Amino acid sequence: MSTQKQMSLKRKRYDPKPIWAYRENEALSAELQQQEEQRQQSRVPPPAVQPPPQAPSLAQRNGPPPEGPAADGLSGYERPISDDAHIHDDVSRKVCNFIWLTAINNEHVRNAIAESPNTQLEVEARWGQILDRHSNSRLRGFHETECVIRSASVDAIFESTMTMEQHRRMNMYLNNQVQRSKTPGAPRADIGYAHTREIDTLYDLDQGALDQLPPLTRSFIGQAGGRQRIRVTRDAKTNKVIRKLIKHRIANLEISSPQTEWDYRIGINLEIEYPGSTEGLTPVIESGKTLESMQRQKDRMSYSWMGAYQIDLTQVTQGQSKNHELELELSSDVLLDNADRVKRKEANSFEPLINGMMNNLRVLSREMTSGPPGA
Repeated sequence: MSTQKQMSLKRKRYDPKPIWAYRENEALSAELQQQEEQRQQSRVPPPAVQPPPQAPSLAQRNGPPPEGPAADGLSGYERPISDDAHIHDDVSRKVCNFIWLTAINNEHVRNAIAESPNTQLEVEARWGQILDRHSNSRLRGFHETECVIRSASVDAIFESTMTMEQHRRMNMYLNNQVQRSKTPGAPRADIGYAHTREIDTLYDLDQGALDQLPPLTRSFIGQAGGRQRIRVTRDAKTNKVIRKLIKHRIANLEISSPQTEWDYRIGINLEIEYPGSTEGLTPVIESGKTLESMQRQKDRMSYSWMGAYQIDLTQVTQGQSKNHELELELSSDVLLDNADRVKRKEANSFEPLINGMMNNLRVLSREMTSGPPGA
């Protein structure tokens, strides 16, 4: 057989390899290597990032195929010359890589989670706008479609807010989806609903309070530096303490979406349950303010489904100001379970889980951009 014929039989692969498909000691691509170097230079203590020892197959990365007529994925004109049934989305794949490098393969994060059942990974996505620090206007550039922003290349901030009218319309839209999901025989996942009213008070995490945390978690927070706070949440009606959390920021990834009203921020945090008493803690009170005016009163409507996603639509009142926020939280248990399946080279839904998160961000953004919610 000629060399030319041998080469023609070999299938070429043009998709960039995801970080979780690299073998042990295999050199990362220049782009992934740059991401890793940037992460190590950040405020997070440099973790030992070692990808899985063997590249999982396409089925392992994307999980078992769904049942029914759509089991083959792309079909007809959508299916490319390669005959691949699944073609990855660049932005979603970037988010996958970000979560994998920053949380899944972050030794310090995983050790803190393993150390205590009261420490949880939080992966949340917020709707908002990326604002230029100098003009305070929404970030604009040469791009006209959705893209990941290199935060080191722009002087911008992310503002998570929406108008009261957008809040009202989003509430109507989400309530409509709940009703549709509960229609007898509806071919879709049931959407749960909860309405809560809570009050947050912030306290300083002083040395005495820090000493009450598990040792690995305490070391992790200490190395990161910066001012840490304890957020004590009480039921607005009974004043009963619901939770006492230290929210330790790991990293953020921002996505610009110029075709819609909102951009997105993907945040990775550790939520650490504070085990001590609130007695003796020093509340955070800014100059010229009172304890009452510093408290955040949250009127929140939550929508959850598939045991994997929860959307929170919240009206936050603090003093004389009122803000409206929309965020989506990914179940850390589902995320870590699927990520560990990747490492064990088992069938998993790691990438589809992230794709689902991105699709929810897009659907709700487009709903606000296109006009009033449909029937």
